[in-house]
Amino acid sequence: SKLWVNSNTRVKYPVPFPKDKREIEVDGEVYLEVKKDGRPFSVRTKAGTVRVLGTSFGVRTYGEEVLTTLVAGSVRFTNKAGHQVELTPGEQAIATIDIVDKRSVQVEEYVGWKDGLFVFKDKTLSEIMKILERWYGVNVIFQDESLKELEYTGNLERYDSINTFLQLLERLKEIRYEIKENTIVLFR
Repeated sequence: SKLWVNSNTRVKYPVPFPKDKREIEVDGEVYLEVKKDGRPFSVRTKAGTVRVLGTSFGVRTYGEEVLTTLVAGSVRFTNKAGHQVELTPGEQAIATIDIVDKRSVQVEEYVGWKDGLFVFKDKTLSEIMKILERWYGVNVIFQDESLKELEYTGNLERYDSINTFLQLLERLKEIRYEIKENTIVLFR
């Protein structure tokens, strides 16, 4: 089995795993490729648990919401209230402690980071900046609230400097930016 861990993510697990089960606890974002070996594999999050036998999937836990995105195989997400959904490839569970639902998604948008790519499809600048804040350890301030609603579609190399994205924004739309230490101020 393989595990990719996004920055600012906490993962807890026993070493070695016990003979009867494999279980990890995640707070943040991970991508897993789980091989079958007869023991069930579980990922515990604040909102509930993902159960797996053999599969590839991503888990993102930021705030109260947990997103589980299935690339291959099958998983079942059970939230803390006992509600559950089973996913097939290309589906995503959206869960909180109280509710769980599923939807079809383009998986690259949610797991592309493991291959060094951010994929944005009709994402608002507010959503994009939340992702980049986590990745680059910066704070973003919108001097003009209307900038938050601008939408973008495209790919960004994860290993580029955040300046690369900001310069692109400046060229694409009427947005200007200023960097003060680890704070980025966006304005018109």
